[in-house]
Amino acid sequence: MKIIAIFIASLFLFPMISTINFKSKIEITVEADEIKTLTFPLGTKIKILEKNENIFIHKSGGIKNGKHLLFLNIYSKERSKITIYYNIQSKKIFNSYYDFLIITPSVWKEILTPLNESKEKYGIKTFIVGIEEIYNNKYFECNGRDDAEKIKYFIKNAIEEWGIKYVLLVGGRKPGMKEEWWLPVRYSWLNDRSSSWEYERKFMSDLYFADIYDGEGNFSSWDTNNNGYYGEYDHEIYGMKFSDEVDLFPDVYIGRLAVRSGGELRRVINNIIEYEKNTDESFRNAVLCGGDLYLNDPWDIPEGEYLLNKISECMKGFKIKKIYASNGLNSKKINSVIEEGAGIVVFEGAGNHHLWATHEKDSEKWIYYYEWNIMQLKNEYKPIVLASGARLGQFNRTRECFNWFFVSKGKAVATIGPTGLCWIGHGKNVTEMFLGNLHIRLCSKIGKAELLGDAWGDAITQYLCNFSWRGVAKAFHMKAVEETEIFGDPTLKIGGYASKINFNRTLHVGGDGANNYTRIQDAIDNASDGDIIIVHSGIYNENLFIDKSLAIFGRDAKIKTEGIFFYAPKIKIEGFSIEGHNRGEGIVCYGGNSSIKNNKIYSFNTSIMVYGNDCIICENEIKNSECGIWIDSSCNSEILDNKIHNNWYGLWGEYAENIHVMNNNFSYNEWYAVWMEGKNGNISNNNFHRNWYSIYLYNSLNFSIYSNRIKRNIHGPQFVNSSFNSFLNNNVERNEHYGIYFGWRSKENVITKNNFIENAQNARDDGKNWFNSNYWDDYIGLKIKILAYLHLPYYIPKFSFDWNPQLSYPHYNNIY
Repeated sequence: MKIIAIFIASLFLFPMISTINFKSKIEITVEADEIKTLTFPLGTKIKILEKNENIFIHKSGGIKNGKHLLFLNIYSKERSKITIYYNIQSKKIFNSYYDFLIITPSVWKEILTPLNESKEKYGIKTFIVGIEEIYNNKYFECNGRDDAEKIKYFIKNAIEEWGIKYVLLVGGRKPGMKEEWWLPVRYSWLNDRSSSWEYERKFMSDLYFADIYDGEGNFSSWDTNNNGYYGEYDHEIYGMKFSDEVDLFPDVYIGRLAVRSGGELRRVINNIIEYEKNTDESFRNAVLCGGDLYLNDPWDIPEGEYLLNKISECMKGFKIKKIYASNGLNSKKINSVIEEGAGIVVFEGAGNHHLWATHEKDSEKWIYYYEWNIMQLKNEYKPIVLASGARLGQFNRTRECFNWFFVSKGKAVATIGPTGLCWIGHGKNVTEMFLGNLHIRLCSKIGKAELLGDAWGDAITQYLCNFSWRGVAKAFHMKAVEETEIFGDPTLKIGGYASKINFNRTLHVGGDGANNYTRIQDAIDNASDGDIIIVHSGIYNENLFIDKSLAIFGRDAKIKTEGIFFYAPKIKIEGFSIEGHNRGEGIVCYGGNSSIKNNKIYSFNTSIMVYGNDCIICENEIKNSECGIWIDSSCNSEILDNKIHNNWYGLWGEYAENIHVMNNNFSYNEWYAVWMEGKNGNISNNNFHRNWYSIYLYNSLNFSIYSNRIKRNIHGPQFVNSSFNSFLNNNVERNEHYGIYFGWRSKENVITKNNFIENAQNARDDGKNWFNSNYWDDYIGLKIKILAYLHLPYYIPKFSFDWNPQLSYPHYNNIY
């Protein structure tokens, strides 16, 4: 009778529950003519019910602070209250093997080796790939309809498999009259509704290669109507207009070296290396060049000078030098001021591919700055140049364009400029919209960001979040970001690295020769930021206090200690055996962006304590301690490929945010293998074997727990006061109590596509959680097939159901 009752209940409840897709909601108020931007993890599903003619919504996938996000822009004509329903999905996990991807013709890979080595010294993990290797499936399966799309798919794979955030495209147009490319480009077919439409039907946009994901987390093709024209907006073909759904938000930070020969490439990368190696006081000098933009217009201001004044206001900390048409601007004056030392040079005016120009207010006498004026420069310090003017970055012609000419001739380390017609507002609107507004944001970001690509990407994202994606101006907004090109290295350290950093200095402990010490702490005290310390074979009885950014490598070395303390960021310790003395603390990391790798750490109260952000703990063996790893108030740290066994606690996390626990082996920990309190993290591809508790989530939100093997523990995963988490594709087998248990105040968790096999009791749910499509070895439908065909649900005490229990399961490799 109980089975019949459950079956009857399922007939009524299953249709209702199957429509419950959204587990969370946010209520916001949008004022009249206001734009609000909300961010969610990439892949989050969104639903808004209050859609009408007054509300405009745009979803995009992008990157912010190195994190892949969904940007939700909401505009309302009138004051509106809006409810946003959302469901954070199990999203792609981006590994962190590399930061920086360089794509080049294979013949130039060797030339780029010095740049690769230089980047690695500064902690930027770099990988160079030849385009022929992309086409020949060397690293990933090659997808795409043409060469440009094949490269874009490769970048997508490199994000997801390697974790890259920066991309440098190496190669411009090949010599000759026929348009052929060392590295492909993509043309955007955007109708900007200007009077010039007939002679600019298309323009180049490397933003295409940076815009990888759309608002759903899917591949952003820029050709959603599949007609072979990319980035269409009111693109007219035989009297018909076509448009693509184009996302535009960058998902990587991208730049291009539009070189035409190997010799040119050598010169350019040498300038990048030398620029980053040194810090010069000249960097804080900003030169602003401009005049009027429009002849005989009804506005009484010279737009270029007005715009530059606004730019100067946002460049805090810079010494501003203004060279305006109203105070005698000419080519000699521009060169003279740049030669005195300039870190940033901004040109606001008109242009035509190979020259920049402006004029005094309503004067018909133009003032020109030609490429041959650039050649006359004798500046020792190489600035970053930002230029506006029609097609100053149009690098598809036989003659080099204005922006690239600066870089290729060694007069600038990088430039930013437009590949197409350059649209700027009239009058005071010059600062409110289009390229003028984007340039204000760019200059502000350049003054604050560490890397050039960050400044470019953040400025574009910020700009796109501040217009409503509607009306006639939409095309101009889109074109402003599509045509803005970095000619240079997106990982360029703005202003260079501190001159005190000496990456060529290696100190030794227990070795022979110069720079050799008998104690590790002595070497630390005499080192400078960026130095390398190699500790040779021996036993070192020391407590260590590290207050500099150092890389310390062990060569068959053992440290017996009561504590190793990281007080600076970017510290790396690798290759040691570290034993606790008097059961003290092991490694205590207060600095962010640090790495603890390939060590054997044992016999401490706590082997590793992490208080800093963005740390990596990988490939260590951690054993015989009260606690293996303690994460306290840390964000964005990663626990990867460790063997954590025979501790009281394996991993303990408090107030942890966006913590990634992946590919670890937890075994024989006497209490908790993983105890976690936090939000927005993931626990994936780990092995849990013979622990007391395998996974214990307390007061946690939005964790993704997937693809783990949880076998022969006393307890399977437990959730207490934890909601909105997902439990997906796990193998839960032969645990001595519950396979999975949802306790006090745990609700709206999603449990799907898991295998529950031979646990003492497969599941218990004291809350309201959603089970679907799991395999349960004690499901009665496995024995009485007719009940399965009648969709009898699987019952979970206290009165929860899996409405779609599976009749078979994938077989995992038994690693125990």
